[in-house]
Amino acid sequence: MAFSDRTRSIAVVVTAVAEVLVGGLSATLGGDVGAISDDNRSPVTPAGYAFAIWGLIYLGALVLAVYQALPSQREREVHRRTGWWLVAAFTASTLWVPVFVSGAIWLSQVIILALVAFLAMAARRLVTTGPADGLTEQLALRLPITIYLGWATLASAAGFGTTFRSLGMPERAGWVTALSLLLVLIAAVGSVIAVGRLVAVAGFAFTACWALVAVAVATYAGPVRIAAVVALLVILAVVVLRTRNSRRPTTVLFG
Repeated sequence: MAFSDRTRSIAVVVTAVAEVLVGGLSATLGGDVGAISDDNRSPVTPAGYAFAIWGLIYLGALVLAVYQALPSQREREVHRRTGWWLVAAFTASTLWVPVFVSGAIWLSQVIILALVAFLAMAARRLVTTGPADGLTEQLALRLPITIYLGWATLASAAGFGTTFRSLGMPERAGWVTALSLLLVLIAAVGSVIAVGRLVAVAGFAFTACWALVAVAVATYAGPVRIAAVVALLVILAVVVLRTRNSRRPTTVLFG
């Protein structure tokens, strides 16, 4: 095993554990993520329960970290191609929580955009390495990445609303609703591209739709609620159509 393989696998474990520990201690670092989001509420702020998805995301990150660190896994090309992108993503997540709860919301938005970019690169590398080597890889590597990416993509769109509110945007105004509609549209377009091109899209669709439902439930703007529901239906339609037309539907859905 090459030294770089060992270094990479250790880095994935360390950063995955770090993001889980920091996320779990977020309340003692200055506040609760959901509460701060509610304090800077915009028409695209999801319902508070939506943040419970972090439990699944953190579990997936830990499973992934252990899986890729197994002696039988360390030298595999799929981990070489995704590992350092995951290190970058987990590091960004570790930084995002304390920055957000400290009140530097604009800076946390920059970090979450970087998180999306890093996860997107890792997810793209899964496409170029071919189908998963069995169910274990699907559950322990591919789905955790796309589950994370789906939530981060929608959270980054909602984060713009939170950021603008923290910078003085009013909670209610016609132009605020229009801006929120634009954010939902951007998130929908990004999600459609993801489920149309990536693999293991069941994970992405699940968390993206989870976030859209939470936006539809929480928003006080009727047009935003309609847009969120339409976006959800479009994402699901693309997943169904792509799966039906694919020669490898299992790969499309689960990697």
